Amino acid sequence: MNSLEIFEVKAEAFLIMTGHMAPGKDPARVTYPKPLEERQEIWEKWFHQYGSCVAAMITAFDRFLGSRDSDV
Repeated sequence: MNSLEIFEVKAEAFLIMTGHMAPGKDPARVTYPKPLEERQEIWEKWFHQYGSCVAAMITAFDRFLGSRDSDV
């Protein structure tokens, strides 16, 4: 996976687990009025607690897909 794909996976996991959009995503103000500073603080707490697990899952997924691609 490239760095953009990795960020998108982390951002989606963050959204699923917290209900918040990740900093770096560009939500519409009308539908998501949380300020960037608040999202950044929530992201940092979430990443401190779950970052290593998310990173391990990304690595596992990448390895799994890589091993499947090599069999084709």
